[in-house]
Amino acid sequence: MRVTDIYLTGLGVHLPEVVEMTTAVEQGWFDATQAEQTGLTGAAVAGEVSGPEMALDATRQALTRAGQDPAGVDLLLYVDVYHSGPDGWLPQSYLQKHLLGGDLTAVGVRQGCNGIFGALELAASHLMADPGRGPALVVAADNLSSPLLNRWQALPGVVMGDAASAVVLSREEGFARLRSICSTTITELEGLHRGDEPLYPASTPAGRPLNFITRFVQFNQAGGMGPDGALLFVKTMDEVVGRALDEAGIDAGRIARVAFNNGARASVEDRVVPLGFTMEQSTWEYGRRLGHLGASDQLVSMDHLLDTGELGPGDHLLLLGLGPGVSIAAAVVEILAVPPWLA
Repeated sequence: MRVTDIYLTGLGVHLPEVVEMTTAVEQGWFDATQAEQTGLTGAAVAGEVSGPEMALDATRQALTRAGQDPAGVDLLLYVDVYHSGPDGWLPQSYLQKHLLGGDLTAVGVRQGCNGIFGALELAASHLMADPGRGPALVVAADNLSSPLLNRWQALPGVVMGDAASAVVLSREEGFARLRSICSTTITELEGLHRGDEPLYPASTPAGRPLNFITRFVQFNQAGGMGPDGALLFVKTMDEVVGRALDEAGIDAGRIARVAFNNGARASVEDRVVPLGFTMEQSTWEYGRRLGHLGASDQLVSMDHLLDTGELGPGDHLLLLGLGPGVSIAAAVVEILAVPPWLA
């Protein structure tokens, strides 16, 4: 989707303390050889701080940085990938009670690790549909601590981290502009994240642990991926990125940095390099010490790049995501100015 006159005015992050990989290896949570092969050095772990509490902190920071009155927000899109609190309760209502108030549309977005992309597209469409609408707020948060999820062994070549992130989108000019956003789903690979798991009863009520490694093996043993699936995966990612660049009106040479899902060096390299980018352009070096932060990888990485000055006025950032479905998403953000909180 080509985006017109939609700006980022505030960005907020809540990042818990990092548990170093040396500790994980000493405790037997992660294999030393695997740690060396993946290049991963730690994971952000929130302990007993809930996802909604982290989301509230990140949202406050984003609104403060934007100079935005919470009462002026028209739309809240809340993204999570795992359980955020009591079943039958909605985490976005927690932000409404403690910060935003009830006079706005507040909706949950469930799109797995690509949730931030779906939320950005919905928020941009909402703002472009009516010039009179106030800012939109996109928030992502997760605490993945659970007896049914082993953060150190739930995904191949990945450890799971906890975090929250928030971004304020507005029609009023900000420090960055959203140029394009697009996504697609490779429906042929739908079963990759499902494996042999039954649809009913659901995993959590039945007490079954979440282990994507097992599901991936089951899917592959059934012939689900195969050479055709792998080629389709690469082809589709190339098409999505190409479309995002085209809709942004730039070519790949204009991209300064690429923010992709945090993971093992090989997994990031296999996705970024075939697209014509280098590992130095990626955010792997930063993300490898945090773990895969659910839907927050890209916004947390953007905040880091801005904070360290690695991304500045005139630069274009490619946000790239991979999630269950299998969904692939990309967005282009143009940095217009040094953010006011860093000036």
